[in-house]
Amino acid sequence: MRIHSAVLILVFSLLASSANCSEEVDSLPDSSLTPDQWRQRVMDARRRSEEYVAGLRAGTISAPSSAQVHTEEADQRAMRDPSLHPGDIIATSKGFFVFTGSDRDERTSADFSPIPGR
Repeated sequence: MRIHSAVLILVFSLLASSANCSEEVDSLPDSSLTPDQWRQRVMDARRRSEEYVAGLRAGTISAPSSAQVHTEEADQRAMRDPSLHPGDIIATSKGFFVFTGSDRDERTSADFSPIPGR
């Protein structure tokens, strides 16, 4: 009798969970796509990816502008570092620079000299 009850509980819980899963699938944005439409979407995404990679290899596509922004921000953070002392060297996207300024709070690009040959 115990086994019979356990099996019934298991069957009912599986049925209830499958009903919830089908409701969740129906609410997904792509749930109304036919298999052919889905294949077409995948093929289009693959084509766009291959075009992007080919453009990067050919040099016709430049790096995303957000990467440039992050690089410039990192360079500025390095130059504004309050712990810099004269003679300290920082690495930026444009090369290595030696800090030649004073220990004041405000730093400018004139406070740094490029290290030649690096």
